[in-house]
Amino acid sequence: MATNTQIETEEKKIDLGAVWISVKRFSKTFPSAAVAIGVLCFIAFLAFSAELWTPFPRDKTISGRLLPLMDSAKGSYTWFGLAVPHYLGTDDIGRDFFTRMLHGGRVSILVGLISPTIGIAFGAIMGIIGAYFGGATDLIIQRFTDTLMSIPSIVVSMAVTIALGFTLPVVILAIAIGISPYASRLLRSHALTLRGAQYIDAAQAIGASHWRIIFRHIVPNSWAPWIVMLAVNVGNAIVLEASLSYLGIGIAPPTPSWGNLLSRANSFWHDNPHLVIIPGLTITIVVLCANIFGDAIRDKLDPRLRGVGAS
Repeated sequence: MATNTQIETEEKKIDLGAVWISVKRFSKTFPSAAVAIGVLCFIAFLAFSAELWTPFPRDKTISGRLLPLMDSAKGSYTWFGLAVPHYLGTDDIGRDFFTRMLHGGRVSILVGLISPTIGIAFGAIMGIIGAYFGGATDLIIQRFTDTLMSIPSIVVSMAVTIALGFTLPVVILAIAIGISPYASRLLRSHALTLRGAQYIDAAQAIGASHWRIIFRHIVPNSWAPWIVMLAVNVGNAIVLEASLSYLGIGIAPPTPSWGNLLSRANSFWHDNPHLVIIPGLTITIVVLCANIFGDAIRDKLDPRLRGVGAS
């Protein structure tokens, strides 16, 4: 007779097998998206394990300024006993540029993941509440949403960072605020279609509270558009953070991000073009891969687009 532990192990095996089958099916249907997520995972792995790939300190001047690519490092910095060159040279004050690119990627990727998550969660809850209660509640939420949507997202984010400071949490909050009204509008329209469903009427008939209906019935059935919007907005958040940092009102030095690395290198790109090309090209690759993956998720989860535009 099978023990509980054996049963749980078999269930886990079945679940893992189902996940693996789903992954293979998704990769076969959307091969470009599979390549894109592979590239994103590789870049994220390098960024979040930066200490494994470079011995140089992030913010400390350790060599000559504006050294070229693959220049030999001066000093006692070694990697597993081997002398390590400056793979991407150094910046204008002698910091290893490869090290700062990796750490900057960590910041930019965190912003790209956390900002849309917070913004979409807040906007979705507001949109669902407005759709469910209707009346004055919906009117107030929608007028506030319309006001935010009438202002470009970058302007909203600029206002928040200028008012609250140029730190990572503030930048994340600023970008989340810029994304939230679009999530509110999308999830409100989805919640309106769910409000008249029979299971909502049944929950109301047995006396379930409004908040129980919202968080136990409507929100769980709104995951598809939620995930689609999150996937699509990762690239937008990275671009917005890079734009703010490039303008000097995003992540403040010495903390690196791809945007402020690009901004700092702008003054001497004639003699050291790689200091501009490398962060700019990295942003382009990451955003392109994020958008390809987001489009695939949208086509997979949105029934109206299923089978159309498979990449």
